[in-house]
Amino acid sequence: MADKRYRILVVSDISGMGGGGIPVFNQHLTEALAKEHDVTLFTADPGTQPHQGARMVSTPPIPEGVEDRVWMEFQSTLDPRTHGLPDPQERPFDLIVGHSRFSGPAAAELRDRWYPDAKVAHFLHTSPERLAEVKYAHDPAHAQTKATRDSRIEREVMDRADVVVGVGPLLTTEAERLSSAGQHVPDSHQLVPGVKIEELVQRGPHEGRLNLLVMGRTDDPLKGVNDALRAVKMLNNNGVDVHLTIRGAAPEKLDEIVEAAEMRGGKGNVTVKPFTKDGNELKNDIIGADAVIMPSKHEGFGLVATEAAGHGVPILVNQESGAAQFLGDKARIAPGIGQPCIVPEPSDPNDRPLAWAKSIGQLKADLPQRRENAAQLREALKAYSWDHASEALVEAAMQATPQPQQKPLAQGQAQRKATVQGPDGKLLGTGAAAKPAAPPGPQSALARAAAMTSPGVRPAAPAQPQPAAARPYHLPPTQGPARGR
Repeated sequence: MADKRYRILVVSDISGMGGGGIPVFNQHLTEALAKEHDVTLFTADPGTQPHQGARMVSTPPIPEGVEDRVWMEFQSTLDPRTHGLPDPQERPFDLIVGHSRFSGPAAAELRDRWYPDAKVAHFLHTSPERLAEVKYAHDPAHAQTKATRDSRIEREVMDRADVVVGVGPLLTTEAERLSSAGQHVPDSHQLVPGVKIEELVQRGPHEGRLNLLVMGRTDDPLKGVNDALRAVKMLNNNGVDVHLTIRGAAPEKLDEIVEAAEMRGGKGNVTVKPFTKDGNELKNDIIGADAVIMPSKHEGFGLVATEAAGHGVPILVNQESGAAQFLGDKARIAPGIGQPCIVPEPSDPNDRPLAWAKSIGQLKADLPQRRENAAQLREALKAYSWDHASEALVEAAMQATPQPQQKPLAQGQAQRKATVQGPDGKLLGTGAAAKPAAPPGPQSALARAAAMTSPGVRPAAPAQPQPAAARPYHLPPTQGPARGR
């Protein structure tokens, strides 16, 4: 990338530890960008902790009953100087970054209405259809409604973006699919989340119980914790000594969650710890485990897995995840190192506990080799830091085709420039690419979920499209006490 310092505005409704994966991701990315560029972070939380190197700007506190994303988009229609953002006449930003439906609409609104010379990079962090399908498996009508709403928001923002950014290979494919049916076809970029390389965990000879760690919200069916618990019980019932530590319980429900976990995993086989914002506690959990597992039913990428890998701790990840696709890419990771980390997804979801029990048992039986593999994986991941991710992102975004020049091809096709973050931040795969935008077939769970909302055809272009800045915007009335994402 040319040695140039750009002015970047990062838009994220919340950012930092304690708010989930996207806020943590945003803090890492913002701080990495700020090492080489002039970065401003615009949030909806006045209490956001400082992000090293970045200037912090916030909206007023979010009123009760208003969704974060709605509040951010509304505030973005107001004169940015009211928030402490710079005068639009000064042409202050080269790039504006937004995250999925949470802050993507606000990022696009800021560019279209106030900073028209900036480019917009829109991140996709989850598959809107697949996420809804899994989380609301027992309420198909609600799943359909949520998938339709969320995918519509994603598509509308992508139609206004200069580049769509998938977090890992799985979501890059999703971003390209979602953005293929718009009036404008943005370029695409595959970003690999940065890995912080820690001191290599040293272990003596292993005997006895295998200690596993799973991190994530215990009440979220997406995370697959119940499948992991049933796998642990199955193994112990068959004489394989395994213990599972779960980090992520709501403190006010800890006793209730412990009881439910022991019922599924077996008394004495499970330890449940409350959710924490303390990074040292999480680090100690990881280095104290023999392996970290990610049994999610669907995971856009899975930062937990790469965080553990940065310590040289063995990992197991679900097949339907960006982490699995990354680890299974032999151009990046040697097959003998990455492939054993992937737990195949059974055709029958009811067989997930059995599949995980089999993979955990294999890991325990081959633990010395798995530890050696983990040490080698840690070395390979040195080429994928947050600095590397930010470097490739900025280069891809600033090379993006200006939106007025982006034109759809014939129905069923989309033309875009597609780039991929390679080792050490090198930008790969540049050049024009034509990709089919036809409805996906039944070959994968994501493809089946996409059928809920994907139109499969490109809508006809309007004769006189109106600029987004001309749209009126009104803050919806509050409807209750809960904030939502």
